[in-house]
Amino acid sequence: MPYLQFKDQRIPLAAGELTVGAFDGAGVRLPGDDASASAVIVLAGEKQVVVRRGRPDAVVTVNGVAAGVEPVPLLHGDRLEVGGQELRYGDDDKGGSTQFISAADLGALAKARGAAPAKPTTATGGRLVSLVDGREYAIPDVGLTIGREVGNDIVIASGEVSRKHIGIALGEGGYLLTDYSTNGAFVNGQRVEQNQLLGRADVIKVGPEEFRFYADTAKAAAPAPSAPAPGAPAAPVAPAAPDPIAVESAIASAAPAEPVAPVAPVAPVAPVAPVPPRRAPLATLEMLSEGPAKGTRFELYAALTNVGRGEHNDIVLNDESVSDSHAKLQKRGDGWWLVDQDSTNGTYLGGRRVQGEQRIEGAPDLRFGGIKMTFRAVGDAPDAGKGTRAIAALNVDAAKRAATTAKAPAKTEAAPVAEKKKGCAVVIAAILTLGAAGASMLVLLLSTRA
Repeated sequence: MPYLQFKDQRIPLAAGELTVGAFDGAGVRLPGDDASASAVIVLAGEKQVVVRRGRPDAVVTVNGVAAGVEPVPLLHGDRLEVGGQELRYGDDDKGGSTQFISAADLGALAKARGAAPAKPTTATGGRLVSLVDGREYAIPDVGLTIGREVGNDIVIASGEVSRKHIGIALGEGGYLLTDYSTNGAFVNGQRVEQNQLLGRADVIKVGPEEFRFYADTAKAAAPAPSAPAPGAPAAPVAPAAPDPIAVESAIASAAPAEPVAPVAPVAPVAPVAPVPPRRAPLATLEMLSEGPAKGTRFELYAALTNVGRGEHNDIVLNDESVSDSHAKLQKRGDGWWLVDQDSTNGTYLGGRRVQGEQRIEGAPDLRFGGIKMTFRAVGDAPDAGKGTRAIAALNVDAAKRAATTAKAPAKTEAAPVAEKKKGCAVVIAAILTLGAAGASMLVLLLSTRA
């Protein structure tokens, strides 16, 4: 049966709506007196439970992500926060008894020992990233537990998982994982023997789910020189380097010798190592903000990329406007999502501030605080047949000169034609004049004879 857990109070969910808020009349009355702290839990159909905001200005988060306008489906173990109060959603059918895994299955899961040692970490900056859905869980100073029961920090609704499966706590030299389970926990494919110190990028398997562990990297200590064994011969002492001033004086005082041109040694040709094939990125981010870093391009190879000012991020933006853990880019089944990590100066997608998370469509501009970047997923290149075609710039003065030069030969060829027409007209006029004179003479002669 679905239920809500608020502190020590367990509230069964019946079909219909249940109001949760810090005001009188709420079905689940929270401490305080704030009418904007309001959420509505809806049970519809067969255990289809969703939560939505009770008011447009209400702030309701599910597993640390703010709910938007649309209702958010709830899963066994989800954490709700309304008015600063935390509630947990659970389902009795998901929290049944532990199902034992056969010894054969355990043998298939456990791999041979001897894997490469993990990178040591400090006891700061611990976090787990789910390799199933990309969710990130910070490890607080009081530690973190994973199990099937609702009271755990991370709830896995599986019969293979014990009610309290593992715990991760701060220990000497980093983070210590303790196994409380029946079926065991695995780190990098190797079953944990009650306790194990975690290394950076270790993969933790709990039932059907896997998590990658991250923490601040510990600085490697310089190895101390080992003392020689009793009776062992002393190690040879390296000769002291010659004094360059003494060597120069000795050369100057020596008799000059016939200079001999030094023969340059022939350096051996180093073999060229084969270049491994480059893995194609899933997406790219390019800096648009003015400054020396403009045009810097980041390639995203993982489905989850953290962006912020802290060194623990995958993309580090060293700017005062960027929070230590500012935002993250996550590739899901329906595309890329931009998730704000409660940053101080906000995360923006296409000029609008992101409230919680928002799906990325196309190739919009992103802004982390005051840093503006453009995001492009691989395969989202614009269609050359539909986009605007760029035309090269044209020098106007040069174009005018070219046009004038092109018209000049036309005028030069037209001049002889005009001269020819003028000469023809003169000849015709002369012929007509001579014809008229001849006609006059003929008329005169005829008149004289008569």
